[in-house]
Amino acid sequence: MMEFTHTASPDPDLWNACYSAASEPFPYDRIEYLDSLGVNWQAAVGEGLILPYALGRSRLGYMQAFCPLGAQRLGPIGPAADDAGVVREALDSLPRCTRLRLRFSRPKDWGADRGWHGRRGGLERWTSSPNYELPLGSSYERLHAQFTSQTRRNLKNAHQNQLWEYSNPEELWTYFVQNQGKKYRIPPGYERSMKSAMYHLLHQGRGAVWAAIGPGNQWLAGMFVAFSGDRAVVLFSATTEEGRERQSMTWLVNEFITMAVGRWSVLDFEGSSAPGLARFYQGFGAINREFLVWERWNLPWPLR
Repeated sequence: MMEFTHTASPDPDLWNACYSAASEPFPYDRIEYLDSLGVNWQAAVGEGLILPYALGRSRLGYMQAFCPLGAQRLGPIGPAADDAGVVREALDSLPRCTRLRLRFSRPKDWGADRGWHGRRGGLERWTSSPNYELPLGSSYERLHAQFTSQTRRNLKNAHQNQLWEYSNPEELWTYFVQNQGKKYRIPPGYERSMKSAMYHLLHQGRGAVWAAIGPGNQWLAGMFVAFSGDRAVVLFSATTEEGRERQSMTWLVNEFITMAVGRWSVLDFEGSSAPGLARFYQGFGAINREFLVWERWNLPWPLR
């Protein structure tokens, strides 16, 4: 059985070695990225494995371990990250908070999803969450041939007087609040987390903002893309009403794909349970590669 230590100050050299050994490195797996989110976090450290997690109190006052806002998934990272037995031991070593909820890539030999069941004096379950990825290994012509007929029609109908140019996180956030903020609930603290993450990645040269601009310098759509290994991740995006009418996001993603082919192997759209977004990602040929959601409730001591 592997021994795990829990620390708020893991060895950066060990962390970077585990990150470099990851089969699918994500931007959230870098120690500097987690620091930029401004949350209280720790990591379970074992031989060949690091499992980070945030710690804090819920709105109801109980302690919990979780993935912080701005990190779609967290670890485990390292050579042992695909070993389900080692990952299971790492999860069992976590603090006995009232609630633990982590999201991470499914180890290759992890079992099928399992509903609520008892384990070690508590209740836990494993479920899956969607994540859409577009392989970029072929030519743009081959990728375009995989677009759905609807996506090709949207591209054809997209106005041709749009310009592609760099934008900035403040502008992107403003248009998100003005448009998507009307449709989706924005969690408390989400603005601070996302802006901190975007500015950190810009400073590190690991991300950029692109936007579609219409006549009269009208902002139509934009997205922040993070770079990690051979993966480009659409971390955050926004579209105006005019942009939706003009198919600006479809045009913008297509423009990015033409530039990304040959630079990265995967365009990661991140996940969404919204059917409309899923159809949008799949329209470019993106494949749903689900990740694991692990949740555990620990019973109070007298009830164990």
